[in-house]
Amino acid sequence: MSAVRSESTPVLNARNLSLGFGRTTVLTDVDLTLHPQEFTAVVGTSGVGKSTLLRALTGLIAPHDGEVTIPARRADASRAWSMVFQAPRLFPWRRVRANVELGLEGLGLSRAERRRRAMEPLALVGLEEYAGRWPHTLSGGQQQRVGIARALAVRPQVLFMDEPFSALDAITRRRLQQELVELRRRTEAAIVFVTHDIEEAVSLADRVMVLGGQDTGHPAGVIDTVEVGLPLDGRRDHPAFSALVQRVEEMIA
Repeated sequence: MSAVRSESTPVLNARNLSLGFGRTTVLTDVDLTLHPQEFTAVVGTSGVGKSTLLRALTGLIAPHDGEVTIPARRADASRAWSMVFQAPRLFPWRRVRANVELGLEGLGLSRAERRRRAMEPLALVGLEEYAGRWPHTLSGGQQQRVGIARALAVRPQVLFMDEPFSALDAITRRRLQQELVELRRRTEAAIVFVTHDIEEAVSLADRVMVLGGQDTGHPAGVIDTVEVGLPLDGRRDHPAFSALVQRVEEMIA
């Protein structure tokens, strides 16, 4: 990823972020720079501020301190960022393609262009033939793939994913992890991926940001950012994979 970093303009910069609610700070001194196609996983114990960090990066909440710079909407009918949630959050009264088109509404596109833009990511996630189906006829894994397609349809510069596979069974989860590896090769978006699963983080990401260090009266922070540095293909079988997982686990513990 070093070539990507050196040759491309960052799509997100966060500097000296302190985050929390009311007068309570839960996370402090966070720095993050994202370039196109970079994949950063964020891990840490429950309540450490992972999802709060995502909301601050998207501008949904204001930081107590610091700043986030994320590009504005571009001229090519895209959005600066999009989000994939833990649950698919599909509208049951809209068919699959109509659910994917949701984020395209308001971008000034014709109906035909919205349909074309929706079908492209559906093909990427292997659901092109399911465009006319109702959400309730899909499996949980298929519904989450629709959610990913909806997020990609707006051609985001940054894709935020908040524990997107946590509600799935182990087999489906592993399958979607493998599909995400292939998908990230075919999109320019930078990805920020929140997860509790350390193996998932190390298997998918270019780097893993470890949050922790909080105690009574003191907010959490970034313990370390671990550069994975392993090839994507066959990463779980790489001799260094288990050691990296253990390293991250020890930081959190």
